[in-house]
Amino acid sequence: MLKIKGVNDNLVILFGSGSYDDFLTALLNKLSTNTDFFKGSKVLFRGEGLNTLASDEIINLQKICLEHGMLINNISTPVESNTKQDLFVYRNIRSGQKLRSEGTLVIFGDVHESAEIVAAGDIIVLGKLEGIAHAGCYGNINSMVFALNFSPGQIRIANNFSRAPANDIKGYVPEVAYYDGENICITEYNPKARYSK
Repeated sequence: MLKIKGVNDNLVILFGSGSYDDFLTALLNKLSTNTDFFKGSKVLFRGEGLNTLASDEIINLQKICLEHGMLINNISTPVESNTKQDLFVYRNIRSGQKLRSEGTLVIFGDVHESAEIVAAGDIIVLGKLEGIAHAGCYGNINSMVFALNFSPGQIRIANNFSRAPANDIKGYVPEVAYYDGENICITEYNPKARYSK
């Protein structure tokens, strides 16, 4: 079962019981009944039904909303732990704003200077990171901070912190910060490397 209801300035899509095919059919039916009504609306995905979906299935449903002119505020997807949730955010985090996730935080956008992002798990910025990033905020020293364009004001991993050094890498390349057991290291991202103690 899938329902759409208005909450404040957002449209909340509630996922109840059902399969991916059920949700897909219901969503397409609802969006096709009044295309102009949904266009430009900010939408959030919520509900226990998300726990039955794979990440790529959730992304496909989100793409359908985008194709109908809707704006994705954020969606929560399940992680292996039943008590924590990853947070996917599809916007820039402006200066002065704060954002927190009880799991891993993934931002499809930029984090501006003086913005602060905090996560119990990893932080992944698919854009430019200029603000403060605190991964592993509950003490997980194996957390990391990743960004496509890495220029943070400060990096924290668990109880350790470091100001980002001057960037010696030419051009924009993905970089990652991790704790090596003594210090926070910042290096060019290597998909074959392991970034934990």
